[in-house]
Amino acid sequence: MVDLCVFDLGGVILPFDHRKIASRLAKRSPIPEERIFSMLFDGETGLINAYEEGHISSFEFFLLLRQTLRIEASFEEFTDAWNQIFEEDGKVVEILHRLKDRGKALFLLSNTNELHFSHLIASYPVLHLFDEWILSFEVGARKPKREIFEKIFQKSHLLPHRTLYVDDLSENVLAASSLGIKAHLFSGAENLELFLEEQGVLP
Repeated sequence: MVDLCVFDLGGVILPFDHRKIASRLAKRSPIPEERIFSMLFDGETGLINAYEEGHISSFEFFLLLRQTLRIEASFEEFTDAWNQIFEEDGKVVEILHRLKDRGKALFLLSNTNELHFSHLIASYPVLHLFDEWILSFEVGARKPKREIFEKIFQKSHLLPHRTLYVDDLSENVLAASSLGIKAHLFSGAENLELFLEEQGVLP
């Protein structure tokens, strides 16, 4: 029996496009858009990693980018460019409401940062459906690291087989599965609904 449903945020509940950030910053930098994108978001070397693990503050991150990417912008202008990349998947939101109505506990598990999450909780009421937020910048670790997944058990006091997890990245699904969690690789609301029905979470 599944008692806890854990969801990734970006790419599942809120589709997003990091390239919009690179495009906006390129207008304020002599560095080409593709180079900005790779410097920010490429794998283990991306500048975003230290920020999303909470090792530097939002303003320190802004100063780092202003120096490294040579952007000409105020902190407020940068924040606006940084945050305007999300939209909401209404079908997934509907599924979350159904899970909540059936009494399932909901946790959010996200690689995110202070600027994004402050913006999102003020802009998207769906985030207040969750019983717990497990956020990389607060934990000090990003998925697929084991430490952030272990927070699920610390906060829920449930065994892995009573937990399911939904993410749009295969490496995160594999990390969750390796801990005994029932994990689903998100590819759309219809397949998610089928998975939840198979697990007996939705009728």
